[in-house]
Amino acid sequence: MFSFAARARATIARISPQVWRVLTHSLLFGLAGSIADLLFNFYLVSLGYGADTAGLMATVYRGAGAMLGLPLGILIDRFGARALLVVGAIGFGIAYALVLMVSQLWALILFVFLAGAANVLTLTAVVPLLTGITDEEERAAVFGMNASAGLIIGLVGSGVGGLLPGTAALFLGVATNDTAAYRMALSIVVVLSCLSALPVLIGFRPRQLVFSPAPLVAVPQRHIPPMRLVRFALPSLLLGIGGGLFLPFQNLFFRTVFGLNDAVVGVMLAMGALGMGLGALMGAPVAARLGLRRAASALRFGVVFAVALMFAPVLPVVVVGYMLRGAFVAASYPLNDALVMQLTPLRQRGIATSLMSVLWSLGWSASAWISGQIQVHYGFTPVLAASLVAYALSAWTIWTIREREGQNVAR
Repeated sequence: MFSFAARARATIARISPQVWRVLTHSLLFGLAGSIADLLFNFYLVSLGYGADTAGLMATVYRGAGAMLGLPLGILIDRFGARALLVVGAIGFGIAYALVLMVSQLWALILFVFLAGAANVLTLTAVVPLLTGITDEEERAAVFGMNASAGLIIGLVGSGVGGLLPGTAALFLGVATNDTAAYRMALSIVVVLSCLSALPVLIGFRPRQLVFSPAPLVAVPQRHIPPMRLVRFALPSLLLGIGGGLFLPFQNLFFRTVFGLNDAVVGVMLAMGALGMGLGALMGAPVAARLGLRRAASALRFGVVFAVALMFAPVLPVVVVGYMLRGAFVAASYPLNDALVMQLTPLRQRGIATSLMSVLWSLGWSASAWISGQIQVHYGFTPVLAASLVAYALSAWTIWTIREREGQNVAR
């Protein structure tokens, strides 16, 4: 235990100021995103739109990532991760400001699409930027810290975000659910996203790294067939479907089914973020005992159990299921990503990562639109049922991956 703590302190001490700048960016950008996730659907309701429109907006937002993920990756390789991260963060702020200035459906669709493109550009650029300013010994710890930053800041964003409309309403002298109150509350998203670019834009000095000439572990060398890469990405597609059916509407779920106000809904979403933050710590010890494939599959099957709890008519049971859902997802998806990287040659890891991201976005965006249509007529019960099935299929597709299939092709 003391040895682990000593290694952790040594790793943190070695982290460069440039890495801390990127982590600061992730905190600010994650805070902006968590507030937007909480309040945007309520803003649409205040404009007179319903769950079907919320589903459409979620589809447009994630659809931007599905459509532009690969081209944006090429731009990052061409112009550099740092420059494109700055463009993405500021572009997200500008796009969100435009979203808050309009109320027509066509204009909302256009600017939400631009915001989605800027979001995926920013999140995609962080990974190669961090890779370029870390060495092999510290990279795993830094990537873990960056992921944790995004999860933990969701607690703050959900808690603070739930209080913003009421505060804005008092300042403006309007009702809490008035459009002007939500518009003022969401303006903080614009400010935070633009501020998040500053740590990377000003005073950023990439350091020169010395890399080991030999890989730490043996990896496949020859290309594997494209359909095999699609097979590796199939769990991500199903994970996106499962998440897209419910998560874009999680705030509406707690408000509609249990009649909670905005502040309490913010607490619920904060508890979900807490579950994800704690769950992210589960993956490594489980993988140490079971191996990557079995651990990722078992933890993904845990999501099925968690969603089943959310059918209960009692709020405390639903909250437990909601937190466990986030915990098992957060524990399972990094292990699945690591498994795919382990089975993929170095020269194909970029396209494999992009394919997982694109299929996840496609699954999310399509299922979000369908879910919005279903909710209008049937409520949340069929949505939760479909989400449960998608998570179960995702777990099964991980379980049925042959762990040596990538290596067998590579020989």
